[in-house]
Amino acid sequence: MWWSRGKSALSWRRTTMVALFGWLGMPAHAAWPDEQVIRIIVPQAAGGTNDTVARLISNELSRALKQTVIVENRPGASGAIGMQQVAQAKPDGYTMGLASDSTAMLDALRPTLRWKFQRDLSGIAMVGDQPISLAVPSGSPYKTLADLVRDARAQSGKLSYGTSGIGTSQHVVGEWWSKLADVQMVHVPYKGGGQASADLVANQVPMAVLGLAPMLVQHRAGKVRILAVTSQQRNPNLPDVPTLAELGYSQITITQWAGVVAPTGLPEPVARRLSDEIGRIVQMPEIQKKLLEGGITPSTLRGAAFDKFLKDSVSNWERLIPTLNITLVN
Repeated sequence: MWWSRGKSALSWRRTTMVALFGWLGMPAHAAWPDEQVIRIIVPQAAGGTNDTVARLISNELSRALKQTVIVENRPGASGAIGMQQVAQAKPDGYTMGLASDSTAMLDALRPTLRWKFQRDLSGIAMVGDQPISLAVPSGSPYKTLADLVRDARAQSGKLSYGTSGIGTSQHVVGEWWSKLADVQMVHVPYKGGGQASADLVANQVPMAVLGLAPMLVQHRAGKVRILAVTSQQRNPNLPDVPTLAELGYSQITITQWAGVVAPTGLPEPVARRLSDEIGRIVQMPEIQKKLLEGGITPSTLRGAAFDKFLKDSVSNWERLIPTLNITLVN
């Protein structure tokens, strides 16, 4: 009887281990057994940089997983609406989100939210990043950032700057730079970078603080003049444009990033599969070419390293944002 029980236990353990390692070695689509669409929720409107990035990833991920992967735009409340759907979704690999530096600020900007980025979302893989640019219309009298600062001090509270919206990383950078430069400027929030860019080109605002991707096209076309970027090093697309650090604002060395996140609690094999596949996709030459042409530097940060980056980003914003003049309008 004892031998029989021992044999049964041994057989059970062997069966369990075979099943486990067999599952881990299954084809990619085996982790998603249901005929159910995999969603990547983008908390911004269609047509923006993050939307473009998500669609590049979704097309290739659909092929890799042999599952339908769609992009679902859920804009509103500085990204809080879309990210809430991801944070409160079942952690089964069928719902992901395209997070960014702006959504990582939500814990600091909206402390009354029922969910927390830090607690309820986990990093899968970063796709890429881009600096934020400070730009003026091509016909502007401001040839350098120092020119603009001089005028802004002389006309305190009269000059304005546009961004893609309230509570975005561009808004934070605008207020952060204004504080360091000791200038008072009026923030003009738009419903997306496209509208802000169009008004800058049309000389409706004297300056805009926007991601490099939409500004790079206008700069190359001679419609705007980029005065500075927020990256630590000069951008290879703009070797003649200085960084804010070079101009004396050494604290502002950040980039806008975009990466895939999932609800906390995603099974480790599923998280690893997604991380590996997205990492592979980002390294594809055709994907890298499209990202670089748009001013986005591809990233290799994924898995635990990306998750740590996310948590550190949230903590950094929680320290900085309360010191700035930022009021959200719900």
